[in-house]
Amino acid sequence: MLFRRKSHDRVGTVGLPRAASGAADVRSCPSLAKALKRISTRVKPQILDLGPLCGSTAVFLANRGARVCVEGFKPPPPLPKKIKGDDAEPVAVERFCIDQPTDEFDLVLGWEAIDFTPPDRLEEVVGEMKRVLRENGLILMLSRNSTGSRKPVRDVPGRFRVVAEDRLSREPAGAETSTRWVHLTREIERVLKPLSVQGIHLQRDQTREILALSKPAKSS
Repeated sequence: MLFRRKSHDRVGTVGLPRAASGAADVRSCPSLAKALKRISTRVKPQILDLGPLCGSTAVFLANRGARVCVEGFKPPPPLPKKIKGDDAEPVAVERFCIDQPTDEFDLVLGWEAIDFTPPDRLEEVVGEMKRVLRENGLILMLSRNSTGSRKPVRDVPGRFRVVAEDRLSREPAGAETSTRWVHLTREIERVLKPLSVQGIHLQRDQTREILALSKPAKSS
C-alpha cells in the first residue's frame, strides 16, 4: 500500500474558508490529477459526482468533455444494535442504494462519503460505488486520518470545487451537521478488496486521498 506525504500541501483543515476573507483555501490533489488523466483518453467519459452538490465542479468537468451526473449523498444510519436476550424480530433496514444504473461510470468522485458512513455500513456504500463503475473505472475518495481518537463527531459535510485538474477547494455545505466517523486505513483497505487500490496518499493535514480501480471481470 502506497503512502506518500506531500510536503508542499498546507497544514490545517482541508479547504475550510479563511475567517478573515471568506475565500476558500485551495489544496493540491494528485489523486484527482491521476484519475482525470487516466480517463481523458476515453470518448466522453461518464463521471458521477457523489456528495453535496457543486455546480462549478460539474461545469469544470463537462468543459473537458465529460458527461457529469451529480447526486447528493445521504449516508445510511448505523445498523440497529441487537440487545442480548432480546428475541424480537430484527428491525428491517433499508439497503443503501445509489440511484444509478450498473456499469455506468468511468469515475466516481466520492469525496468524503466514507467519512460520514458508519463502520457497519461502509462495505455497503463502497459496494454501491463499485456497482455503478464500468470495467477499469475509478473511485476517488477523501478521508480524515485517525489522530488517536476513534470517537465520532458532528461535522458539516464539505462541498468540493475542482479548481484545476490537480487542485481542490472545500467549503461547508450549509449548516446541517452529520456524524463524521473515523475509519482506520486497514478498515478502508478491507472494504476496497474487490477493487485494485492505486494509492492512499496521506497529506500533511492528515487527509487521505484514496484512489481505487475497478478490476476487469474474470472470464469464465
